[in-house]
Amino acid sequence: MSNSAHDLAQRLCRDAEAVCRHYLSAGRREGGYWLVGDARNTPGRSMFVRLKESLKGPAGKWTDAATGEHGDLLDLIAANRRIDAKRELLDEAHRFLSLPTPERT
Repeated sequence: MSNSAHDLAQRLCRDAEAVCRHYLSAGRREGGYWLVGDARNTPGRSMFVRLKESLKGPAGKWTDAATGEHGDLLDLIAANRRIDAKRELLDEAHRFLSLPTPERT
């Protein structure tokens, strides 16, 4: 089983709504999107996360219309938790997905 950043991002996209409910609890679902103020979970509606793949793009992609920030769900978790280190971000994704954290060498 691979635990690369790409693989973790793909796993997160499979249940983008659960990611949003956990990290963006101040938001709410509207149609095929999760709306919230920003990646730090501020109430509002300027940021949206696509919950399901559509003609407009893949699930898990998000954009903050107020700031122009955008990315995938790993980027969202990093912004939400204020994580700068890749290893710490991957560990957080593993915890959310209930996957064992790979041993460090």
